[in-house]
Amino acid sequence: MVLVGANNAGKSNIIRAINAICGDEWFGAEKMQDHDFYLRDRNRPFVVKLSFDNDYTAVLSSSAKWPEYKDNFGNPIYSSKGNIKEDFPCTFLGADRSFDRHMSFYDWTLLGKIRKTFHRRCAEVADKLDKKFNEIVALFDLVPGFPEFKQDFAEFFNEMQADAPIKMSVNFKPFTPSNYFKTMHVLASDPAQGGQDLDLDELGEGTRNLAVLALLRSYALNLRRHGEEASGILALEEPEIYLHPQAQRNLFRVLREIASSGIQVIISTQSSCFVDTEYFDSIGLVRKIDDPENEGCQHTVLTLVTKADLVEHCHQTGVPQGKATIENIAEYYKSTSNHRLNEAFFARFVILVEGETEELALPEYLSAAGLDCDWRGVSVIAVQGKNQIPKYWRLFSKFDIPMLVLFDNDDDGTDKNGADNKKRKSNKNLATCFGLELDQILHSKSWDVIKSVSKPETMIVVLRKDFETAVREDYIKVASSGYSTIDDMERQARDIIKPETRDQAKGLIARHVARQIHAFKPGYAPKFVRHIADAVNACLGFSNVTVQQKQKTFSPLAIEESSDDELPF
Repeated sequence: MVLVGANNAGKSNIIRAINAICGDEWFGAEKMQDHDFYLRDRNRPFVVKLSFDNDYTAVLSSSAKWPEYKDNFGNPIYSSKGNIKEDFPCTFLGADRSFDRHMSFYDWTLLGKIRKTFHRRCAEVADKLDKKFNEIVALFDLVPGFPEFKQDFAEFFNEMQADAPIKMSVNFKPFTPSNYFKTMHVLASDPAQGGQDLDLDELGEGTRNLAVLALLRSYALNLRRHGEEASGILALEEPEIYLHPQAQRNLFRVLREIASSGIQVIISTQSSCFVDTEYFDSIGLVRKIDDPENEGCQHTVLTLVTKADLVEHCHQTGVPQGKATIENIAEYYKSTSNHRLNEAFFARFVILVEGETEELALPEYLSAAGLDCDWRGVSVIAVQGKNQIPKYWRLFSKFDIPMLVLFDNDDDGTDKNGADNKKRKSNKNLATCFGLELDQILHSKSWDVIKSVSKPETMIVVLRKDFETAVREDYIKVASSGYSTIDDMERQARDIIKPETRDQAKGLIARHVARQIHAFKPGYAPKFVRHIADAVNACLGFSNVTVQQKQKTFSPLAIEESSDDELPF
């Protein structure tokens, strides 16, 4: 389960609530602080309830001293019959990385669980270990002065005490395999430093964190190899800390492997390397919404989308019943998944476009129109083709991600037999998905704005022919004499980029043109782009006046008047 969302949305609260019940420390009323309560008001009680697959439950309440653990019949489970920290132990690595705790041998730490597991498996070799241990202990008595030291200590203690019958002696702990495992240390070596053993304290934080995960992974794998099932929870905040992108993607694969071993993995992240549209049902989108009972306050909500949820949404928006099923829906998204698409789960607003041209050039024009995409948390995401737009609109809209869709209405009609050609099929597919008539898409305007009939209601901007044509037609209306034409700028871009064919690098060329225009006309944006910028800013709660004032601070060119059309949000 991958929790994503903006900073301070509440991801850490979810993980820490789980750890408060299942973690290696007991969290009770005496440890609760003001920030554990909503609005820091201790008069507002809170309840955390965990439900497990075996129908056991655990409840932590601010009004109770300790969590309450119940079986599948609702009967309390007392410590003499069971312990939630043993049944569902949680290994928690916070963003502050309490590494040293998990390298200690307390019962519910990772090393503690490893020690207890292998202690159980020592029964068959216990006699042999005991014999060897006694041989080693006997050797210590050959150390000069050590037998006398032990004897003097016992006599001196007896001499100094008054009338208590206590006896003292120096001895090694009685043999148990568990005590042997407590002497286990994790060591590293660096060939660049002569291969000498290094203490983990000498290593960087990224390596130390990976050492903990490697221990957990090896522990889970070896339990499975010997017929046991790994259990418990790995709760990890921001696994991307200290890791470069390739290492992050590799760790994501490893975490999924750990999860497949029987350990439930729950992470919170700000990195798109740890989410994948293929595994949409493992994503939890965390956000804050306005609290209707407390004006000016917000509370956290978590949005989860199951395979059944998405299949139903597909059927409601035009996908035939037999085409989208619970069995094939993940594979349907796996076939086109890529890291760029994953960014949608971190965006405050998504503009869904066909291809690279819009993805690279549109943010340049939006910035001139008063919408800085990175500043506002807006992602312009290309889905690699018009036919992919319905697919990802369905996915992202089911997660309630605010969205706008931009595509062109280039059409090739039907063949001589009346069958739809490729582009006509795509346009019909879009019309079906959004609940529109085909004529609404095949308009003859330079651009048009439509609202989807399908829910959630979405603003759709449809360009005539393509993005480059829409920009060209708008630019001709405002370009002054003496300025370079778009044809000139495109030729310059090709001379620099050197594409092998005219159709290659269209996105890079379009972005170059936008930047060249803004070099001498900084505030220029096509009218359809201004409409998009106004709509997105309105949805995010920023007024047009604020946007225009910001624009004037960095642009010598006054903004042209905005469209008076009613915004669709």
